[in-house]
Amino acid sequence: MAAHKINREEVAKREIGTTLVSAAAARLLTLCFLATVFLVPLGQRLIDRGAAPPAFAYSPAGRGEGESLFSLVDRNNTAVLKAINSLEGDLEEGSFLRRLFLPPLQYVMLHLLGKGNEKAVPGLEGTLHYAPDLDALLGPPFLHPQQLRERAAGHKLWEKAVHPDPLPAIESFAWQLADRGIRLIVLPVPARAALEPRSLSRRDASAPLANRSLGEMMAKLSAKGILVFDARPTLSRYAREHGSAYLATDTHWLPGAMQAVAEDMAGFIEAKVEGLSTAASYVAEEEKVRGVGDIARMLTLPAGVEVHAPEEVSVRRIFSARQELWLPDKNAEVLLLGDSFTNIYASEGLGWKSGAGLAEQLAYHLQRPVDLLARNDGGAYVTREMLAAELARGHDRLEAKKVVIWQFAERELALGDWKPVELRLGQPVEGRYYVVPPGSTVTVSATLAAISPSARPGTVPYRDAVLTLHLVDLETAQGKTAEGQAVVYGFGMRDNVLTPLAAQRPGDRVTLRLRPWEEVEGEYGSYRRTPLDDDLLELEIPNWGELSDETK
Repeated sequence: MAAHKINREEVAKREIGTTLVSAAAARLLTLCFLATVFLVPLGQRLIDRGAAPPAFAYSPAGRGEGESLFSLVDRNNTAVLKAINSLEGDLEEGSFLRRLFLPPLQYVMLHLLGKGNEKAVPGLEGTLHYAPDLDALLGPPFLHPQQLRERAAGHKLWEKAVHPDPLPAIESFAWQLADRGIRLIVLPVPARAALEPRSLSRRDASAPLANRSLGEMMAKLSAKGILVFDARPTLSRYAREHGSAYLATDTHWLPGAMQAVAEDMAGFIEAKVEGLSTAASYVAEEEKVRGVGDIARMLTLPAGVEVHAPEEVSVRRIFSARQELWLPDKNAEVLLLGDSFTNIYASEGLGWKSGAGLAEQLAYHLQRPVDLLARNDGGAYVTREMLAAELARGHDRLEAKKVVIWQFAERELALGDWKPVELRLGQPVEGRYYVVPPGSTVTVSATLAAISPSARPGTVPYRDAVLTLHLVDLETAQGKTAEGQAVVYGFGMRDNVLTPLAAQRPGDRVTLRLRPWEEVEGEYGSYRRTPLDDDLLELEIPNWGELSDETK
């Protein structure tokens, strides 16, 4: 007679039924569990003694006129979930266990196992790769209908859905510029792994990598008459001649590779765009600079531990004929919109000197003035929004322009938010919000109505980030202001450390020292900034703010 074959449920019941736990062992396990539950937060509280604990920032919303009860409940539920998510992030970021164990664990993973983290991926020959770059290259084709649907639906409940398809955004931008007689040139910049796959694998990896939709994308843009400058041939040539076109532990290109792209781009512009007339004279000066790559800073290693040595490169700083450091010219016929690939070697915040970025090199090779709007991260939409905001305020940044170069990281095609942006010239209007008088520093007290989120240190390819604040009930030393409100920009992260400003929450009473934004825009305008949810606030003239000692 064949033996009875028991199923998995029966096996589980037998094993559970024969598991013995003594009373003493059960008590010990219970005590260990309770100790973990109570001692960890107690230890956190003792370590952070004197500091305010993370707050659950939520205020119930009132019912709007004509709003249904269901809509009100749904809106408040979404706000609660958003507040819970923010609180969880604050708790995780501030955890002493994370601060205690993550750095040594990261060192062991990297040094002994060759493993990085969710953002930094170790390659061969001491290189590091940015994980989103690899996701964009090796992931699904970004133009496939299924991928577009999944990305459009893959956001959190309280977040706005992304616009995953780059084609409508690029086409719309090109046609809006064409209406004003301006040519658009699209400049996607590939990642290291795309052109140097040998840095990832010892296998036969000589052929460049690309997302499976890239060729289709370029063909569709070309068919619609939109100019695309393909930087891949230039960067590949530079890599063959110099060993690599990229910094070893950074997401960005080497200075020489960037200069080669600028030179070829200048020739491309001269060939494709007619009628450029304004000339200028620029000179170059070579300078050595040492720096640590942005991917290396994402590794969260123990203090003082240096796995990847600083890299030394030679940058070419650009000066006017009068020996003045290059500056963008708002009256130039050429406008460059760019992200951190433009800002590298131009913004001190990226750690690789200034005065030697892509705009500078382009002006040098064109021997013409160049206008610039650039900000780290969000190349799919941020610079278009910056341009649109200026136009909406009545500042015609497109006046006299004949060509706009739109540079963004190639990964944005697969991962970016391609929001529709309308370029509409508005009329200058009297600001409804408080603006610090030019040349002044004013201390104000106000209630924080809203604050944009800050990136978590070590998870993004930049070490400094700017927040946006909406202040109400504004008071100066002379009393309440007539405007009563203000929009303020300020640092949320500096050198990969969250600032006290990032810890503030809506409803807090804060004291800040405000300065005119225009006085610091040249220095901080290129830094990555998170906006508020209210798009209309982006049209207000901002101030630059720092917390006073009273709030800290």
